[in-house]
Amino acid sequence: MLLNDPLLKQAFEDLLETYKQEIFHTGFADDDKRKSLWMAYNMLDKIRGHLQTIMESGKLAQKDLELLNKS
Repeated sequence: MLLNDPLLKQAFEDLLETYKQEIFHTGFADDDKRKSLWMAYNMLDKIRGHLQTIMESGKLAQKDLELLNKS
């Protein structure tokens, strides 16, 4: 599965760490930047979940097609 690929896993982990570090290094009055970074950080899980759903539904569809072709 694509999401088990070590490079993709590392890319997600690197982005999470980068966003987290940038959030903690914003200035006191830098609310807009913090909000943007927080949204980006939290969107990564949503993106990963969406990719997983698409891949799983594609696998299910492939299995259904294989069953239909065997009939």
